[in-house]
Amino acid sequence: MKPIIYVLFLSVGITFAQENSNYTITINGEKYDYSLGQNFEYNAKKKGKLNINISQKDILSYNDGIIKFNHTKNFPISEAPEEDGIKQMTLISSDGSGVIIQQYRDFDPALMLDLMLNEVTKESKEYGYTEKVADVEITLKDGKKLKGKKSTLEYQGAVDEWIVYTYSRKDSGIIFLSMDIDKNTESDNSNKNIKTFFESLEILN
Repeated sequence: MKPIIYVLFLSVGITFAQENSNYTITINGEKYDYSLGQNFEYNAKKKGKLNINISQKDILSYNDGIIKFNHTKNFPISEAPEEDGIKQMTLISSDGSGVIIQQYRDFDPALMLDLMLNEVTKESKEYGYTEKVADVEITLKDGKKLKGKKSTLEYQGAVDEWIVYTYSRKDSGIIFLSMDIDKNTESDNSNKNIKTFFESLEILN
C-alpha cells in the first residue's frame, strides 16, 4: 500500500461518474432534465422561433456503484483512477475545506483511523493549535452507520474541524475525511457543502 500522505493528497482534475440528468434544458420556458450526449426529442406544438437554454443544476448527483451522494455545483469532484487497490475522490472548496473519500479494495481502513487523523492535524498542532478529540457517529440516509473521530483545533479564535469516518467491509472499506477550515467564518459555505454531502450519502450494496 502506498504511504498514506501520498495517497491522501493526490491531486487530479478529472471528473467521473456524474449521474444522469445533472443538467436542465429549457425550451420556451419549459424545463426538462437532460444528460450530456443524450438525444433529446421535443415536439414543437407551435411553429416559429424556439428559445433553448442548457444549464447545470445547482445540486448534482454522483454514483459510482459503491457510493452515492449529492453535491453543489460549486463543490466539484476530482477523481483519481484506482491505483494499488485505492480509489480517491475529493470535493474541495477554494478555502481548502471539503471532503476526501478513499475506497480500499483489499484493506480495511478502520485500522488506520487514528493514524489518518493524526497525519492531517499534526502540522496545525506543531504550529500551536490546541486540540480536542471526540468519538463521533452518524447514521446515513440508507440507515448505515459511520463511526469515527473528530479533531477540533483552535488558535487565536480560528477553529478548524477535521472528522475521519470509516466504513468496513470484509477486507475492504471506505474512509471519509471532512475538513472545515476556519468554520466560524460567516461567509464560508463549506459547512453547508459538507452537510449536503453527508445528508445525501448512501453506501451501495
